[in-house]
Amino acid sequence: MRIVVIGADGVGAALAEHLHLEHIRSVADVHADGFVLDGAPRDLAEAHALDVLLRARAAEVDAVLVLGPAAPEVLDHYFGRVIELDPADPFDAALAGLREVLLAA
Repeated sequence: MRIVVIGADGVGAALAEHLHLEHIRSVADVHADGFVLDGAPRDLAEAHALDVLLRARAAEVDAVLVLGPAAPEVLDHYFGRVIELDPADPFDAALAGLREVLLAA
């Protein structure tokens, strides 16, 4: 699973550990295998760059977890894959949202 986390400090690292995925903080470090990308893409240009990297490896972002403000154009770009997190319990909200994504796939 390839997951992007925007605006939820600490959730990305905890989620990566829980799901046994690599936790990364830079688009340049992205690979096609499973990962949790924390804090990026911050704008549409970074979202397009991430897509290009993943498409070259026949992959795409599976879910975008969002807590707090995020660039609307990034959320529009990933429409259908965006999971809004509950600020009271973002980690459990992330797990519940990812379960829904997996069931829908």
